Amino acid sequence: MLLHANDRQKDYLATFELIRAVIPSGDLAPAIGIIAHTRKPLSGERASGRALLNLLAGSYVLGSMPRCVFVMQSASDDVAEDRIVWTCCKNNDGELGDRSAWIRCNGLFDPVLDFDWDAWNSDGQTVKIGIEIVPKIIEESGGAVARDILRDKIEGKGLSRRTAYRRIEEAEKLKLIKFQKGKDAYELY
Repeated sequence: MLLHANDRQKDYLATFELIRAVIPSGDLAPAIGIIAHTRKPLSGERASGRALLNLLAGSYVLGSMPRCVFVMQSASDDVAEDRIVWTCCKNNDGELGDRSAWIRCNGLFDPVLDFDWDAWNSDGQTVKIGIEIVPKIIEESGGAVARDILRDKIEGKGLSRRTAYRRIEEAEKLKLIKFQKGKDAYELY
């Protein structure tokens, strides 16, 4: 059996009608949350704001029927990324509000206060931060940096903690930096 786009839209509309028939309406009615996937973005594509509605997978009905729609996106393409960007792309009853960045922590989310929005906004292109950042940070810090401080400064550039440690290890392997036990800090090689 071949399904047409209209058949899928009819299925979504019928499902919304079933939900409305079961859940009471009015000011004291419970809120209904629907979790849906977004389609895979095209290479180099990063939608934002109201354009995120176009990424909902399935049918335009998923974005047209609800009063409010939020989209959660990974903060980067890094598989170890633990930060997300949370955006309200539709709110029939008020302002959309500002988007925000969060980090996954033990099943909860903590705000990321120093998120690099310039990198995020860079025309949909992920800003690649490679190992060259590691010796640059050490040089800018006077030639020596403690491991935790180096990691924090790399994270401050928009990378996850795991990726920051990976960049330090890569820089060591390439002999761009070395760890001085006596100083308990990394130095340029």
